[in-house]
Formats: sequence, structure tokens, C-alpha cells
Amino acid sequence: MIPKVAIVLFMFLYLYTLTFNIFMIKVLPNALLFGLPLLLLTAKPLEQPFIYKTEVIVLFIGAFFLYVLGYQDIKYFSVVVIVVAFCALYFNYIIASDDQRFKQSIVIFYTLLAFSSLVMVFNHYFPSQIDSLRSILKGGEVIIQTPSGISANVFSFGYQVAALCTFAVVAVTVYKQKIVVALLVLGLSIYIILYGMNRSAFVAVGCAVFLFWLLYYKHRVVLIFGFLAILAFSFKTTINDLSSGRKQNILSKNERGGDGNRDELMKENVKILAANPFGLIFEGKTWDDVAGRNPVFRIGQSGLVTSHNSYLMFITYLGLVLGGGLLFLIYRKVVKITWIALNHVKDKDYALLVCLCFSFLAISINALFHNEWLLGSGCGPTLFLYFSVLHLYNLKSNNQDTLRVS
Repeated sequence: MIPKVAIVLFMFLYLYTLTFNIFMIKVLPNALLFGLPLLLLTAKPLEQPFIYKTEVIVLFIGAFFLYVLGYQDIKYFSVVVIVVAFCALYFNYIIASDDQRFKQSIVIFYTLLAFSSLVMVFNHYFPSQIDSLRSILKGGEVIIQTPSGISANVFSFGYQVAALCTFAVVAVTVYKQKIVVALLVLGLSIYIILYGMNRSAFVAVGCAVFLFWLLYYKHRVVLIFGFLAILAFSFKTTINDLSSGRKQNILSKNERGGDGNRDELMKENVKILAANPFGLIFEGKTWDDVAGRNPVFRIGQSGLVTSHNSYLMFITYLGLVLGGGLLFLIYRKVVKITWIALNHVKDKDYALLVCLCFSFLAISINALFHNEWLLGSGCGPTLFLYFSVLHLYNLKSNNQDTLRVS
């Protein structure tokens, strides 16, 4: 009994620190602090082959080129290596073939995201008190932006919103919940997106959910959007009120505008890439060398910024051939699995895989507008979903004798 309770406790602590990007609180990295006891309590390394060698090697190579040769930041490279390695070990040895433990991990992960969203809601009403709580929940980290959830800034919280809301909307459909439940979940998701202060999360969730509805309902999706349009028109006055003044939501944020234009940043980044197709690290240049004099990347008091597109920045540093090739290798298998899920959206045996794939799709789309991604800024939710998709398909392949994606 004690080992089972201890396992669940350490699972929760490890997933908490991974989900909210808390690398270290005291002396040891949290991945080691909570991961090693889990390995000792659950793992049977002599009986379980390590099936994520390719993924880990490719991720390590990508991190090495980007952080050691590109940013020349060995410390951050070490952080990425530890986080990626233990996430792979968690799924390979701790979850292994235990379907119940896998589902427990999924429940813990999305419960944590839901709790973070609840913190965000209260942060709107009690900013100073909740900011203090957020700092404690974030391991003592300084809170940079507010209102938000368990994250130091609004942008990181957007990844949590993208993953949570997409999963929730897809799940109530594939698990065939009652229409009342589906409408309640959709309403709560819209509320979280509206007050989550992150426009990219709105785009990410919108794209992922639209694709899912299109595949699941086909031509009937017109009725859904017709209903949403009527609903929006009915609440037109409320929407106009939300978008006015200094109210804290994405509608008013859009009216006020933000620092810089993402389109212009990306266009200028593409020009830099076109001038340096082999990558900045092979041209002997830094981002400051190629963007320092460009006024587009000089925004407000922020100084020099990037294009806020994680994939584009990765290719800019590594070049079209190496960067593009590594991105292909990183996402090749998960894209194949997602394609399989897309072809089984109504198959109850694939329900959880469909939910995870669309959740991962949304969080990956969100990375088109920010610097965090699978290898960037310790984006734990993306890393968790990446290995979740791979691992669930491996479990299904073993249990159902289907073709393994290689």
C-alpha cells in the first residue's frame, strides 16, 4: 500500500514540476529529485528496452546545435538534456506498459492545467494576493506578467490554455457526452481563452477544434458555426462592452494592440533566413548581428526581440538543411500517428489518442507565435504531450497488434 501511495505522490510532484516548467527549487533538479525515486520504485530496466533512443538522440542534437553553438548557453543546454531525458525515462520505465498508470498521468496533467486556469480566473479579481500565490506555486519564481495562471508570464500560460481547452472540447465529443455537458465545456473553454489574455492560444485552439469538428461532423459543421454565429450576434452588446476600456481580456487587448506586429517580425525573419540559408551558426553570426539594426526587432523597452516563431528561429540558427531536417526527424513519427488518429476520429478505441493528438496540435500551433516549443524555454506541456502521443500509440500497437510507426 505504501509504495502505491508513494508512486502516485512522486508522479504528481514530477508532473507538477514538468507541467509548470519548475526546473529546480533547492539543490537538485526536480526531475532528479522526484524522478529517481519513481525509477527505483517502479522501473525494471533489465526487462524493459528503451524505445525512445531515436527521439532522445535527435532532440539532444537539436538542443546542442541551438543552445551550445547558436546561443552559446551550455547551462541551458544542460537543462534541456535533463528535462528531455527524464521525460523519456518516465514514459519508458515508469509508465512502461501500465495502461492505468498512463491514464493516471493524463488525469494529473490536465487537472494541473485546469487548476492553473482557476488560478488565472482568481488573478483577475485579486491580483496582488494571487500573484503572491502564483510565485509560491511556481517555486518562488518572480511573476513577470499578470493576470495569468501558474506561470511567470502570460505567454507561457497560453500553452497551457491551448492544450487544456482543445483536449476538453475534443474529449466531450469523442466520448459522446450529453449536449449539456458539451455546451458547458465549450462555454468554460471560451471563458478561459477570453480571460487568458493570449491571442495565439485562441488561434491555436480555434484551428485545432475547427479541424476536429470538420473531420468528425463533416458538412454538419456548418450548423455548429451557424449556432456560434447566432450566439455571438445575440451577445453583441456584451462583446462590444468586453472589447472597450481597460478590461482584461483578449478582446480589449486586441483593441489596444500590443508591442509589435507578429507578421512583420516573421517577414523580416524570413529575409534574414534567405540571406543566411545555411544558418547563423555556420555563417559565424549571431542574432544581434543580423537583427540588431533592424527597427522591426527593436520594440519598446524590450530591446532586441526575436520573430516569436520558435520553428523559424530554430531554422534561422541551424539553416534550411540541418534545421529543416532535424524538425522533420523530431516530428516525423508524431505526425504519422496524428494522421492515423485523424482517420479514426469516430473510433472509440482511438478516443484518447485523438484527444492527445489534437491537444498536441494546438500547443504546437501556439509555438508559431512564441519562443517556447519542444526544445525551447522548458516547455513542459509540449514535451509531455509529445511523449504521451508516442507512448499511447506504442501501447495500442502492442495490445492490438497494429503496425508500429517507425
